[in-house]
Amino acid sequence: MNSKSTTKISPPSFSLSLLLVLFIKFAFLGCVIVLFADCAGAQTPLQVLQQTAAVYRNLSSYEFQVTVQTKRGSDVTEQRLTEMGLNPGKFRIEDEDSRGGLRIADGQNQWIFNRSTNEYSKAPLNADTPTPISDLENIDQHVSQAQFVREELFVAEGRPVRVVVVEVVRDRWPNGTLQGAKFVMYRIDEKNFRVYKANTYSSGDTQIVLYSILKWNQPVPDTSFAFVPPPNSHSVFSVHEQAESFRSLIGTQAPDFTLQDTDGRSVNLRSLLGKVVIVDFWATWCPPCRAQMPELQRISQESEKQGLVVLGLDVGETANEVSQFARKGSYTFTMLLGAEPETSAEYYVEAYPTTFVVDRQGHITFSSTGGEPPDRLRSAVAAALRQ
Repeated sequence: MNSKSTTKISPPSFSLSLLLVLFIKFAFLGCVIVLFADCAGAQTPLQVLQQTAAVYRNLSSYEFQVTVQTKRGSDVTEQRLTEMGLNPGKFRIEDEDSRGGLRIADGQNQWIFNRSTNEYSKAPLNADTPTPISDLENIDQHVSQAQFVREELFVAEGRPVRVVVVEVVRDRWPNGTLQGAKFVMYRIDEKNFRVYKANTYSSGDTQIVLYSILKWNQPVPDTSFAFVPPPNSHSVFSVHEQAESFRSLIGTQAPDFTLQDTDGRSVNLRSLLGKVVIVDFWATWCPPCRAQMPELQRISQESEKQGLVVLGLDVGETANEVSQFARKGSYTFTMLLGAEPETSAEYYVEAYPTTFVVDRQGHITFSSTGGEPPDRLRSAVAAALRQ
């Protein structure tokens, strides 16, 4: 992994027809910084954050499905939530896990209910009570540094959209932020300033938040914001929160996926049972990804006859971009498209390259992030091929 710089970025434009893309090598989590600029209508990163905040502050009603992932090395935890709101002051946050929590506000009071203990608490709302969109309404606050990282494709609401990736450092972080947070990377829709993804990085952990928008300024039922204590539940002064329960990805069944290659052919992971598979999440703008490609090509050629398949899962780029890169580098292993966001979320990918080895039974036996020395990957492949 490369060290991180604090270089500021000059104002960019969001006009795609006028966009000039300048590739500059920049050491950050294995990524290359892409600068966007033209001579007219330029916006600074802070102005983009301000417009995003304004969009969420003016949002009258909403319903999101939110996935919150925390990654600590190869250990992960995940929470899936349904969040809805009706301004002013009404919201509902419900954990999809039947043992999880529920938070409801009716405009005057807030209830917090813990299903696992059957406890609930009630408190009046105040100006500091966080709502599901508080962080997004205040995305432009306490920003000590903001810069554009790159532009990419992101599948949102079933279609690919252009997003800009903005890196933000804050001098003060909101309550509930990942402990020890250093910076956050937002994927923001260039046209409507909706936030689809936020990755927060600390020295040890990474938190990934994915937003799937179900309703946007559309009616939501008012009954969703009424709390009736369930039978046998009891009121307490404050609800005890459950601790995060981490699990290791190593040894688990590799999540299945079906993605298309650069020629439009579908490739399904489960159909490769009986073979050893390298699953590598990468992009052409990522220097460590590019540095690892020749080694993946060598491993593929050396071990293909023994039952090895190498799959390069590109994130955020077009078939033309990927196929041109493969031709230029003479890479013959399979390149797949559209890994962001669904497939990358299934594998808890928080930086690139992220590489997995899947054994003949379909279990993950190895993972690495950031382009580690090739001997570890080679050892993992050799061990899986011997099975």
